[in-house]
Amino acid sequence: VSVVSAACRRWLARKEMRRLCLERYEKKYDGEYHTFYYKNKRTGEVSWIKPKAMGIFDIPVKDEWVVLRDLHNFPYYLNASKFEMRWIPPLNVEVCGGTVEYTWWKEHPVRTGPCP
Repeated sequence: VSVVSAACRRWLARKEMRRLCLERYEKKYDGEYHTFYYKNKRTGEVSWIKPKAMGIFDIPVKDEWVVLRDLHNFPYYLNASKFEMRWIPPLNVEVCGGTVEYTWWKEHPVRTGPCP
């Protein structure tokens, strides 16, 4: 067995492990702690630490808008995959959660609730 073929087998094995991790884990944003966490889709187990099998690569974040609240309980909108934040709801985009009663911001109903 040559050194080159052994290195190739290791590289292919690492690549397969990353593929399996991408199928099994999802990366989500925690609005309370303002950081990302990793969730095992099969077991529901969560961790702040990225799976070791991913190496220097990372799991992509779902491109979605979520509603968070500031210290004064005012809503703001965050897209964690683009690192974009705004006070006004994004146009033509469904925000995670359902619409609730009108609040202090009567032009824009505040959305809340769990993300799918």
